[in-house]
Amino acid sequence: MNKILYFLFFALIAISCNDKVDVDPENDPKEEDNEVTQIEQNPAVNIPPNYEDFKPPAAGEWFTDPFFGTQIKRLTDEQNITGWNSERAMFSADDKYFAIAKSSPYKLGLFDGRTGDFLRDLPVSWKDNSEFRWSYDPQMLVYPKENKLMAYNVETDEESILEEFPETLGKGKRNRLCGGDGNDFDDSGEWLLLNMGDTMFAYNIRTGEEGPKKDMSAYDWNYCTISASGNYILANTESGQYLFTRDWESERRILPNNSHLDFGYLNGTEECLVSRIPEWNDGKLWWAEHGVGNGSFLAARLSDGKIFELLRTTKWFSPMVSAVAGSNKKYVSLAMRGHDLDPSQEWHPYFGELILIPLKTGEVKPIRLAHHRCRNVEGGIDFWNQPEQWINHAGDRLFFRSNMDNFLNEDAKHDLYMIELDL
Repeated sequence: MNKILYFLFFALIAISCNDKVDVDPENDPKEEDNEVTQIEQNPAVNIPPNYEDFKPPAAGEWFTDPFFGTQIKRLTDEQNITGWNSERAMFSADDKYFAIAKSSPYKLGLFDGRTGDFLRDLPVSWKDNSEFRWSYDPQMLVYPKENKLMAYNVETDEESILEEFPETLGKGKRNRLCGGDGNDFDDSGEWLLLNMGDTMFAYNIRTGEEGPKKDMSAYDWNYCTISASGNYILANTESGQYLFTRDWESERRILPNNSHLDFGYLNGTEECLVSRIPEWNDGKLWWAEHGVGNGSFLAARLSDGKIFELLRTTKWFSPMVSAVAGSNKKYVSLAMRGHDLDPSQEWHPYFGELILIPLKTGEVKPIRLAHHRCRNVEGGIDFWNQPEQWINHAGDRLFFRSNMDNFLNEDAKHDLYMIELDL
């Protein structure tokens, strides 16, 4: 009898001290809260003032965004900055340098990654200047030249061969690596995704190790890219986004559409891709299941494919996306197009703005920085006049290009600008 009484006594104490004894861990409300996002509701429509007659100062001078009050430094005034989709990492590994193509004549310009000051034009020429990539060495650019993987040191001007392969690197008329889009290095700047036609593989430029090769011809790929950790390879195809491990195992379709994207870290640790939904809303059943739609921007976690909505507006949008493959682990930067719309007649939340979206679950509220004032030339080519921006690894500098100084007469008359971020 005494043993029974002791048992009941201690059982009652245990129950009273543990208020989760009857809670199913899978239904724990606290745990569920960590798996949802609460995006900003009813965001303001911010129309840029003096849209037609605003003029920035000369290169090297600062001006204040007339709506947001953000300080912006104009870096160039030659109207010859060319971009190639902002998911590329344009800053060196230590953020000391920023490199970007310039037109008329076509060359590669080197800028100070901290001050934004122009340093010099590099005395090397590539077949396609969109092919250079910064490596783990903050002085080293790498790029393909026929069947060779080349290295160029921006401080010594030394050009060298890293590796020679049996076939020409790249694909298509210009032999662009992996389709020419995306950031083909992982965050460490060591694993580089390469291709010889439809044969694709990862290559470690520090050790010379080659990953397994895969024939990608069955996927009709637009471009392929490697994830921030280097553990995943993603193929962007007409039928969706296909995710593989670096050894080409565990194939799965993670998104149903073909879209530009970048990689980041949700909550600083969970690797994800960030993307918008295409205008034609391909994969409607897929999107409906996840509660997102035509005006959504989302993160898809790579470990399980779970989708998190990060932004929503009242009209479909096509932003330029920059997360430096997740190096800063805090934000994804968007340059939201609005350049085909007349602000006095039709404008939408976030349109025409440079914004930062926190890559996290819970409450997600964009940081609205400035109007990029980039717009389409009447009768011009949309691609040449799109806004583009590049965030650095530390998350404290944002460079962007804009044709705000010449948008009436000619395509692609862009200059470079800088915002210092203090977050």
